[in-house]
Amino acid sequence: LNTSRTAIFRPGLGCTIVPPGTSEAAVRAQPFTPARAPAWTPRAWPLGDAPAQTSLPGPAQRALLQQHADALFAEAEDPGALRQNTIAFLVAQDGHLVYERYGAGYGQAQPQLGWSMTKSLTALLAGVLAGDAKVQLDLPVLQRFAGTPKQAITWRHLLHMASGLEWDEGYGGNSDVTRMLVSAADAGGYTADKPLVHEPGSHFNYSTGDATLAMLAMRELLGGSSQALFQTYQSRLFAPLGMRNAVVEQDASGTPIGGARGVLRPRDWLRLGQLVLDDGVWRGRRIVPSDFLAFIKTPSPAYDGYGGYVWLHKATPADLQPRLPTDLLWFAGHLGQYVVILPTQKLLVLRMGVSQDTTQTEHLLFSAVADLVDSLKQAKR
Repeated sequence: LNTSRTAIFRPGLGCTIVPPGTSEAAVRAQPFTPARAPAWTPRAWPLGDAPAQTSLPGPAQRALLQQHADALFAEAEDPGALRQNTIAFLVAQDGHLVYERYGAGYGQAQPQLGWSMTKSLTALLAGVLAGDAKVQLDLPVLQRFAGTPKQAITWRHLLHMASGLEWDEGYGGNSDVTRMLVSAADAGGYTADKPLVHEPGSHFNYSTGDATLAMLAMRELLGGSSQALFQTYQSRLFAPLGMRNAVVEQDASGTPIGGARGVLRPRDWLRLGQLVLDDGVWRGRRIVPSDFLAFIKTPSPAYDGYGGYVWLHKATPADLQPRLPTDLLWFAGHLGQYVVILPTQKLLVLRMGVSQDTTQTEHLLFSAVADLVDSLKQAKR
């Protein structure tokens, strides 16, 4: 874009870009009440923040995890080679954190930007509101679409990346995603104003705009209040899971950027995976309805490698697919952010970092997952 922007930090809200036509003073003047963070507890993850339980799993699996962690953190000796820049590698099995490793200068207390893993978070928040019957999969998403062809866009279409709205997701130049994130004061509104170019539900088009539009639509369902939406995701999704110092950063209008700006500790990203693994129940409390979780895990009619803001088995590296369980699903984000969820094995694998070669990083990660699945199968024989 050959331009620059100012980003401001607000405690409790993280960073917000101040786009052209918007003043820093106006953004800072937006009313906001911070969330009360859950108290720190020494209990084991996921209920607290005690160290990983290094006695689990068995010796063979631990040796395998160490081997694959070394590969994920390794860097080529050639200073000109592409770097992996792995920040975190975590593994949980049967509800226990069994492996945890961080890059130099990082640790469990530091929140990390999940980029498009935020889309999966947004789907879970939509599930929370589905439990209130506010989000209904086959109802229109925005009041402003009433009386227009866009009225045909339902929550089902939006969560399947099949809204039919024109969108260029290219990460560079003057693409829609770049303009929305850098120059739009109202990111969801930017997406809502895009022309309808496909019949809703008929065409898969991966779109950070769709997920950000979903946040705007949830804000509308809660009366239009930015504070109400913030309080909802903090008190009804983050706090019950014990997530501390976590936020979805907002655009200049006060709407969380639900496609890209979730900033959570790696352990908290893993907690969201555990919530999916446990069918939306946390410590006996229903957070997300079971039928909504079933929808999230079901392939979109427009593309069978994608569900409701989560990737599915069909989208894993082709050469590894025969070794990976077909019920596998995963959160994924720019520069190599992953939470891989394996329901049958009750297994979670997280990798976060700033990869310069995401194809290589993704293959290394799913190779680790496949080897771990094979090892666990052998251990049960």
